[in-house]
Amino acid sequence: MPCRSPELLAKYCDSLLKKSAKGASESEIDDKLARSITVFKYIDDKDVFQKFYSKTLAKRLIYGQSMSMDAEEAMINRLKQACGYEFTNKLHRMFTDINLSSDLNNKFSSYLKDKSEDVGINFSIYVLQACAWPLGQSNLTQFAIPQELEKSVQKFEAFYNHQYCGRKLTWVHHLCTAEMKLCYLKKPYVVTMGTFQMAVLLMFETTTNLSYKEIQENTTLNNDQLNRNLQSLVDMKLLLVSGELSSFSEDTVFSLNFEFSNKRTKFKITAVIQKESPQEVEQTRSSVDEDRKLYVQAAIVRIMKARKVLRHNTLIEEVINQSKSRFAPSIPMIKKCIEALIDKQYLERTTNSTDEYSYVA
Repeated sequence: MPCRSPELLAKYCDSLLKKSAKGASESEIDDKLARSITVFKYIDDKDVFQKFYSKTLAKRLIYGQSMSMDAEEAMINRLKQACGYEFTNKLHRMFTDINLSSDLNNKFSSYLKDKSEDVGINFSIYVLQACAWPLGQSNLTQFAIPQELEKSVQKFEAFYNHQYCGRKLTWVHHLCTAEMKLCYLKKPYVVTMGTFQMAVLLMFETTTNLSYKEIQENTTLNNDQLNRNLQSLVDMKLLLVSGELSSFSEDTVFSLNFEFSNKRTKFKITAVIQKESPQEVEQTRSSVDEDRKLYVQAAIVRIMKARKVLRHNTLIEEVINQSKSRFAPSIPMIKKCIEALIDKQYLERTTNSTDEYSYVA
């Protein structure tokens, strides 16, 4: 069973850096983060901590949940002091993207003003480098953008392609949030929700009842995503459902709840994506294993390029020394990486001994 200390320490840091860290002053939080770094220094699997920390940092930045950007930067600088620039390189780039996106939004507003265009809604974006953010392209869900958003998306793409030739934009809809004003109730409410939840509610502008099948045909969401987002709207009592509350079929009918009421006139429906699933944790661990293999292979190539010829045990010792600042590689893993590099013709066994390798230039 894998050691969970790095994962739990990253999640503890997340709880300290989130806005929800109640009842603690900035100096107390700073002190706890400093002590977390002390614990971090004793952890072998620092790369596992890095993976989980970057995922929680991404969510804090995207959803605006950071208690203080100064505290975030101070924590990254502490990690940099402990492990070097390479360890925190991607974390720094995430911060840069957030700052550049703010400037980009201002330029987009000026672009619309110059062209006398009005997209009809308040629209802001984050443009994030795919190589720096732990978002993954595999999680992208097929989704038909509501008509109300189409103009904004098209105008932004035209603006961005004019600004940066040759770059490709991929819209990560499941991480987007929207603010909607509900005007069909006894008093107006302003609700912050995910894009998929917004797309479902917008369909009720022209009708009060819709079947599961109709909603799916319009949004093109897969069953898993649609079920989770419909369930969240039913749980909030914004939608009423015919039949079972926990299992939906194609014939299930959803209707607007005109009797909905809430003490707050401004509230938030927690985005489904913000809750980390066991599958996500497993995916993170799998990606750590893949990264480790690449890291060890790169270390072997660097060592062999410098030394030209090395005996097996000496090579293993040098790989362990180069990797120990991030993780402790197992000897079987190093052996597999050596074999993989022999197959790729980076190395070869010397003719004198099967216990010795030479670098293939």
